[in-house]
Amino acid sequence: MVQIYQLKNRAIVKVEGRDARDFLQAVLTNDIDAAVPGRAIYAGLLTPQGKLLFDFFVVKKDRAFLLDVDRSMAADLVRHLTLYKLRSLVEISLDEQAVIGISPDDNPNGPNRPKGLIASYFDPRLREMGKRLVLAKAGVFSDNGKDMQTTDRGAEQWQVRRLSLGLPEAGTDFAGGECFPHDIAMDKLNGISFDKGCYVGQEVVSRMQHRGSARKRPMVVRSLDKGRALPGHRADILANGRPVGKTGAASGNAGTGVALVRLDRAQAALDAGVPFFVEGAGVELRPPQWADYGEEFGRAHQKAVDT
Repeated sequence: MVQIYQLKNRAIVKVEGRDARDFLQAVLTNDIDAAVPGRAIYAGLLTPQGKLLFDFFVVKKDRAFLLDVDRSMAADLVRHLTLYKLRSLVEISLDEQAVIGISPDDNPNGPNRPKGLIASYFDPRLREMGKRLVLAKAGVFSDNGKDMQTTDRGAEQWQVRRLSLGLPEAGTDFAGGECFPHDIAMDKLNGISFDKGCYVGQEVVSRMQHRGSARKRPMVVRSLDKGRALPGHRADILANGRPVGKTGAASGNAGTGVALVRLDRAQAALDAGVPFFVEGAGVELRPPQWADYGEEFGRAHQKAVDT
């Protein structure tokens, strides 16, 4: 049986029209030509100063592009894209479609094929996050003639999976416009093309990549007290009373969350054997399994020592 998760926190923004491809290519961090039916890209929309406003997945459906984005930010994304529309022959709208997650090994085209399937694609950041399905209406699967509805519990399980992998997302873990793409490791998660040409904020992103000047990175944060839930949503992570980062979302039951952490400050604390705390509770920080921050930790710490 296909294990499904209704992702009520996700929404679909549709971009279509004769100039849709050129329009998106000029404003997104990634190469829109890599977004094809069945294969999505991870991309972002930046401020001219290179700060990340929105991150989302993009997949092509017929002549349109579907942007899978945090629901709380969807209407704002439509407004921001419209600001760049100018004379482009493009239509931008918020679509009433459902976003479903399924486990990596499940097949949406099997006997439990969903009704109203519009698009399916693997999470372009990490295959371990499974597939996304876009359905014409709320997630209903056919199971030997019976309908099988997704549950809110499934969404919680999907969240735990994301947090355990250390994948931050705009709208949930940080506000739009407060960090750079490198801060959430979009450069390591297939979210930036460094050879596609110009886009909004491109000069800042390219400079950070060339100089290796990323100072903040996502980390997995775990509670050391199994009887105490891990605080989430913008709580300071402290070492010797000094902030080294902030938590994003957290799962109370799993005691796991995602955090954006200053590498230089975290490295200095680790070197000195100083423990980390969040609201008085002891926590541990570790890089996600997909990330190698070894050299970056070293460079960041050396810069801190030199200055």
